[in-house]
Amino acid sequence: MRDEAAMLAFALKWRHWNGGPDEDIFVEFGITPPEFFHRLRVLLTRDRWNRLDPEILDNLVKVCDERIGAIDIRSVADRDRAKFVSPQHPLSKLSA
Repeated sequence: MRDEAAMLAFALKWRHWNGGPDEDIFVEFGITPPEFFHRLRVLLTRDRWNRLDPEILDNLVKVCDERIGAIDIRSVADRDRAKFVSPQHPLSKLSA
């Protein structure tokens, strides 16, 4: 429950700034931003959090959805970009 309350407090604090910096999420909770936003999204669908103002709840859900989508798109883009770089290309060694 403490972790859930801390996650909600963090999300409320940073909701106007797209959920907070990735680094702060990792330092505060010890998990990656994708994991944080997936967990938060699940939390927000539980009955006890439905006592939040409906506008705030909606805003937090949108932040989660945007961050989850942005993270997924980035990871797919990075993976696809790696397919097009030849292992012999000098810059290919920089990403390793």
